[in-house]
Amino acid sequence: MAIPHYGVWVGKPTRYRAETARQDSRSPHIYLHFTDGSHMDKEYEAAINVKSTNRDTRLVFWLDRDLHNPVARHLEQLDPGLHPIKSHNHDHHTGSVPGIDYLRTPGLVDVEAGRLLPHDIPGPMNDVLDLMEPILNDAIRHRATMYIFGQPYNDGIHDIHLNQGNLPQFENGVFEDGGLFFRFPDGHWEGVFLAFASQRVPTDDTGKPAHYSTTLAQMLGYDQ
Repeated sequence: MAIPHYGVWVGKPTRYRAETARQDSRSPHIYLHFTDGSHMDKEYEAAINVKSTNRDTRLVFWLDRDLHNPVARHLEQLDPGLHPIKSHNHDHHTGSVPGIDYLRTPGLVDVEAGRLLPHDIPGPMNDVLDLMEPILNDAIRHRATMYIFGQPYNDGIHDIHLNQGNLPQFENGVFEDGGLFFRFPDGHWEGVFLAFASQRVPTDDTGKPAHYSTTLAQMLGYDQ
């Protein structure tokens, strides 16, 4: 089952709230607030998972602080606001905005370079919150334009992570992955990509785990 609504939301990040282990030990999020100019200063939110509810609670984290990819050329043409992306069979997407796929979009994510991270543990630069917060602070401080891929809901967007390689009860699709792109005033781009350690790769042409797939944790050599 592909995610029922998929798109990219263009806006400006304004502030965020990162839930710590003390605040939510089961399913914490970073709530990243942003505006898109559609309703004066109305803020929307991006709900970013920072911990899995599976037995292996870690996330896989990819960061590109100097992103060069053809996807960016499509994104910079977009006006602020939400842009739905419609699936076209199992290949790509129709329209001017391409869906992203960690496993199929050329040059976007080096899957084997992912970093397995816990949510929130003592020590510097060793968990998801430690690595996410400097990026978000930079984007807010420099008024970067943000492009959020995921599934919209009411006044926000979620599923901002790998959306394939899941067990059958969860949503799977190709060219329907979530992620965060930032275009800074100096012209450089940055990208953040997230997955759950239990998700499996490779996937078939519907996004379901291939019969010979392994979990990301196994692939990265840090299975629990």
